[in-house]
Amino acid sequence: MIEVNKKQDCCGCTACAAICPKDAIIMKEDNEGFLYPEVDRNVCVNCRLCEQVCPIKNYRSKSSNPKQKAAIVQNKDQNICRQSTSGGAFTPIAEYVIDRGGIVFGVAIDDTYRVKHIGVTNKEDLEKFRNSKYVQSDMGDTYKRVKYNLEKGTLVCFSGTPCQIEGLLGYLSKSYDNLILVDVVCRAVPSPGVWRKYIDMETSSRGECTVRFRDKTLGYQYSTMEIKDENGLVTRGGIESQPWLRMFFSGMIIRPSCTVCHFRNRYRSSDFTIWDCFNISRIDRKFNEDVGTTRVLIHSKKGEKIFEEIRDKFKCKMISCEKAIEGVREMEISPDMNEKHAEFFYDYSQLSMEELLEKYFPTTVKVKVKKNIRLILNRLGLDKTVKHIMKKG
Repeated sequence: MIEVNKKQDCCGCTACAAICPKDAIIMKEDNEGFLYPEVDRNVCVNCRLCEQVCPIKNYRSKSSNPKQKAAIVQNKDQNICRQSTSGGAFTPIAEYVIDRGGIVFGVAIDDTYRVKHIGVTNKEDLEKFRNSKYVQSDMGDTYKRVKYNLEKGTLVCFSGTPCQIEGLLGYLSKSYDNLILVDVVCRAVPSPGVWRKYIDMETSSRGECTVRFRDKTLGYQYSTMEIKDENGLVTRGGIESQPWLRMFFSGMIIRPSCTVCHFRNRYRSSDFTIWDCFNISRIDRKFNEDVGTTRVLIHSKKGEKIFEEIRDKFKCKMISCEKAIEGVREMEISPDMNEKHAEFFYDYSQLSMEELLEKYFPTTVKVKVKKNIRLILNRLGLDKTVKHIMKKG
């Protein structure tokens, strides 16, 4: 049966729970707010299917793919671009599926602020998938729903992190011509438990809120996290000042398996890999740098065929794969865990979120100065220039 002896050996994909023929496995939240499999030994029949579908236990490095292609794209619909994290690449792929009577699975935030995978069959609901969600998503019964629709012959698109893609493929155990896979280049996944505690703090003082983890009001180069309350009051900040982003990008609240991720590879099992292109001016100055651009790796003939059919939805430039991945650390390098990680999570069960933030991420004068400098640079239109200079350095 599946056993997690080291937390680094479980990415929380839920394939083991989905495959169990006796429903003997549940995903249980640990002291850091992440889900891990727990086996009911009284029900388990030791079929070992759970071990056979685990993407980490059965990891095999991907071989090179000489037919892999790359592009930079920007959705021609400016409204979709504004709503999306980067260049709005996913929406045309999803619309391709829905136009053919298919179903699209992706990550959304529900009315209780839970980040989870859902399936949609109409274009209006695709808005729920736009914009990043910096929380590990709750898979629920998504793998089972994907398989059910595939077996019916329905065209299915599944989007998620690379480990979720690998977990799904292990669970399915065979290839399907009617399955389209889209993975996002992933830095790491933050704790759902910490997110619940954080958003409870926000809503307890402000009432119902809407959340955008990547908002472009101040431009693509200075995308910020925006929280708007029921009275229309907006708070907005970048990674230098916004509390949730500070916790995430410091490596404090990321899943342990993300620090030794097996799936950071140029060559992947998906049909498409999509992610930000902040340095578009270095590649092609004809693109609007302020609205967002997406880099796309196309891994399969299926992906190539679909891309050609939706290409007219984009402003598009084909580039070399080497150019596409140049300087993209998240493609190959895992982030470090914050050195105070264990201390933080000891306090996590003892302190309120306000107390946690005051202890580990206080709003110091230095933080305020950084935020003000970024805002001034943004207003002067210099943030892009400074960002490029810093990256060169």
